[in-house]
Parts: sequence; structure tokens; C-alpha cells
Amino acid sequence: MNKETVFANTEKDHQADWRVSWRRFRIKLHNWEYWPVYIFNIPVLLIWLWHAIRSRNLFFFTLTNPGIETGGFFGESKSGILQHIPDEFKPKTILWDAPVKEEEVEDLFHYSGLSFPIIVKPEVGERGWLVKPVYSLEELKAHVKAHPIDLILQPFVQLPLEVSIMVYKMPDESVARVTSICQKEFLNVTGDGQSTIVDLIRVNDRAFLQYDNLKKKLDQRIFQIPKKGESILLEPIGNHCKGTKFINRNDKINESIRKQMVQLLSNMPGVYYGRFDMKINSWEELEEGKNIQVLEFNGASSDPAHIYDPEYRLWSAYRDIFHHWKIMAAIARYNRKKGHKPESIKKIISALMLYFRYKRTN
Repeated sequence: MNKETVFANTEKDHQADWRVSWRRFRIKLHNWEYWPVYIFNIPVLLIWLWHAIRSRNLFFFTLTNPGIETGGFFGESKSGILQHIPDEFKPKTILWDAPVKEEEVEDLFHYSGLSFPIIVKPEVGERGWLVKPVYSLEELKAHVKAHPIDLILQPFVQLPLEVSIMVYKMPDESVARVTSICQKEFLNVTGDGQSTIVDLIRVNDRAFLQYDNLKKKLDQRIFQIPKKGESILLEPIGNHCKGTKFINRNDKINESIRKQMVQLLSNMPGVYYGRFDMKINSWEELEEGKNIQVLEFNGASSDPAHIYDPEYRLWSAYRDIFHHWKIMAAIARYNRKKGHKPESIKKIISALMLYFRYKRTN
């Protein structure tokens, strides 16, 4: 029996077995980090309404960062934000405005000065949506054709550690703190010298939840047998929805890192709160401000990513989220006193409708 037949039979068994669905349900039920956003955020909705009542404005959070569209809650320009980060602290970032014709891709890529592999992501998006590593010109052409939207191209940064660091400062600069540090562990499995990659995926809960995506991505590689102790990287993109494990590293918060992060934040006019997603070479060099590459910045919509550590308790996660909403509300009140105005309900609803339509069609 050839591998194609084995693959087809394996997939048929996987899809037909009711135990697959049941196991996925149990994994998600007993690990709140996998709960649907609309379920997990029910208590968050209540704390939002509480601060909205106190602020007498439903969209008070848009005043957290008046220098970004909607405060960075949704729909903000990624490249527009990154342009305020000094070049030494970010990868080269190229914006391709849609539409880009397939026959133009080769010339545009040549003049960009980039080389493969690269990361391609939408100019507007969140939670890893359409973020993709691209390894060839053919892949890039296919991606551009499939998604005719404004795209950002960046080199695939090879630094070994990917971290998310949340920082804020009051507009009067009375307080400036780092409130969350998360280290990302990319989805991987470790060989035992006997099992195929597909077998290793099936006995790993985190990888098992990504089975359908991994099957398409790995194709025939899924039947390879890694050597004992060999680590197989399954997903190089550090997003939770792609199986990345988030590790709480709040133990790394110190004065040196605080100074570096506050300095980065201070380069961004009208921005006081958010999360830097970055790659670094080491914790020591982060403290010294060396070998830092900011991949993107998330504003009012960003969570303190350390809460998604599998060992973190649910009540602690809500406690930390509520604390961050309190910070946003305090910053918003200050900015309102200084004359900034929150976005209107009409504008927010209109922008949301456009944004959801944009995501549905891409």
C-alpha cells in the first residue's frame, strides 16, 4: 500500500471516529485557554460596561491611544504604527497596497530588497489571521492572488526568542510600567525514533487540536519518523490560535526592561498603552536594548499574554484582565480631560461592519 493510500485511509479514520470530536471537546473544556473568545470574554464584557458607565461613554477605550485608529482596538494600520519605531528595533517592513497584479509580484519583490523566507501578514488584522511564512516567489504569487488586500512583507527574523511585553504610561508620565511578559514556545513534537510525525501529533493535545491544518501543511512529511530526541517544528508563527504555547515570564520584569519598553512606547505619539510582540536574542540583551526586533504593536485590544500560560488559573487571568481595563480607563479619563474625544457610536459601528465584511471576503 503506497503512502497516498495510507494517508487517505488515515484521514478517513480520523474524520469518521467520533472519539476525535469528543477528545477535542474534552481538551478545550478542561483547558480554558482554548475556550471560544465569546465565552471567555463574558466577564470582560461586564467590566467594560462598568467602566463605560463610569466614563459615561461606551467606547471610552478609544481614548487610551488617541494616536491610533480606535485606540488600537481594531482596524488599525500595522505599518503606520511601526513607522514610529526606530529602524534599529524593527525588521524592514514593506507595505503592498492592493491590488497587486500577479505579473507585478516578481518586480515588486526584487525592488523591496527582501529575500526568502519572509513573513506576509495583512495590513489590518489580528490574532494571527492570514499571517504566513512564505519561502518562494511562487508561494508569494499564490498568496497575493488569493488575498487581494493590503499586505505587509517582513523578513523572517531568526532571533531565538519571541516574547510579548505589555507596557503603559500615564500621559502625565507619573507612572510607567511593564505589566506582562510572555515567552512563546512554537508548536513542536519530539521524536522517539519509532513514531511518525502524525502519531506524535495525535498523542500531543496541543498539536492534536491543529491536526487538520498540519495535515495540509505537512502533506507526505507527516509520515516521516524523526530520530529519538529530534524536535520537529510544526508551526513557526507565534500565535496562540496556531498552537503556540504561551509561558508566563513576569519573573523577568525589572527596571532595565521597563526602561527599554517605556522608551519604545515614547517614540509613538499619542500612544500610552499596548503590547509589543518582538523577537530578542537573549534576556540580557533585551535589558541592554540590543538585538530587539519589534514585529508589531497591539493597542487597546491586546491582552496581557502571560495569562494564557497553561498553568495560569482562570480567576488569576480575569483578575489581570480587569486590572488592565482599569489602567485603560484611567488613561482614557486623563486624555478626555485634555480635550481628546472618543469615537462616536456611529463611526465605530460603521467601521466594525466594514471590518467584518473585509474579513469575510478574505
